[in-house]
Amino acid sequence: MRFRFFFIVGGLCLVLLVIITNSCGYAGSEQLYVIDLKDTVRTTGVSNRQIYWAVADTARWEAIVAAADTIAPLEGRLKLRSEGIWYEARVVNGQLRSYQHYPGWERRMDTISYAKSIVRLLNSDRVVVEIPAADVVLGGDSLRIGVMRVTDRAFPWQDFELNHPDYLILAPYGNEVVPISMEQVNIGPIGRQTVFRVGRNRYVLRSVAQDYGEISVEAYSAARGIPLTAEMDTYYKQVPVKDLAGNATTIKRGSGKELALYFFHLGYYRGDDVRYIDSLYQQLPAAEQDKLDIAFISRHSFQDSLSNFVNRENISLPVYQSSEKTCARMNCNPFLPYAMTVNERGRIASFFNWRVTLENRLKTLGGEDQEGASR
Repeated sequence: MRFRFFFIVGGLCLVLLVIITNSCGYAGSEQLYVIDLKDTVRTTGVSNRQIYWAVADTARWEAIVAAADTIAPLEGRLKLRSEGIWYEARVVNGQLRSYQHYPGWERRMDTISYAKSIVRLLNSDRVVVEIPAADVVLGGDSLRIGVMRVTDRAFPWQDFELNHPDYLILAPYGNEVVPISMEQVNIGPIGRQTVFRVGRNRYVLRSVAQDYGEISVEAYSAARGIPLTAEMDTYYKQVPVKDLAGNATTIKRGSGKELALYFFHLGYYRGDDVRYIDSLYQQLPAAEQDKLDIAFISRHSFQDSLSNFVNRENISLPVYQSSEKTCARMNCNPFLPYAMTVNERGRIASFFNWRVTLENRLKTLGGEDQEGASR
């Protein structure tokens, strides 16, 4: 009788334990995370400007139109052929604007307030987005996770359909400002089955609240072989690159040292930024240099011109060329130049820092005033 009593009580305790365990965020053997999206992610503003071309020489344009041999009537648009040239333009507030340069047209620019987050989609449409997010720890990996939703067209004269999906975005912990390129592997469209990877672990997005204030995410050990919507490494791995001779190599991180990888292109600043950062680093006390490594990674530069630049300017820090494998898991960004930073424990602190941020850091370590740091 006593045995039966303890058996019943034990069974009730087991049932109670299962109920308590499930209410604390576990479903079976997988862990469920309910995340309040009370923070945000903002874009950097690199897409808040739109270059276009408009008629500058009115008389010349009237002559071109008068000489046209073909005119294709389109609502809100103009398409004609004159003197062997096809002209295509959009009519905006009674004025023509084109994304191509034609004879007698001049370059102009639309700008949008940096208070708005603007993203250029894969089809080049620019849209306004909102990205509620939160800093969380999933399976021992800290990150900022968010849901990006398209809310409007970036420019009032645009007329494309707003039928875009929501997107899952992953970023390093604490990063509020993140440049967003839709080619990056840390962002992807939310679908019926949204599986993503953080570090070594995989998760599935179970739900998104209607007001985007909350998401639920579940650890998903059965996700092997399922295509990933987004993925992000939280710790630095050796980056594959090419040396100045074109040989494959990797960039290692010194034990207990911070690392900054500066991605650049000679065509933007003609190497002035590389020269300046190298100079700032060489002026650091030896004790500070022992805490921080910097490596330059050139993208889109020819091997000969890069080697000539390094030798001519006597650049002392290591300079590499990017390879087809460099950006596999690096979330490389097309908005050059920028710096990726890794802390002394090997955790990725940011996939993107502005050039001036790295310069100011070096000036601070060297005991200099930051004013006028960027050149």
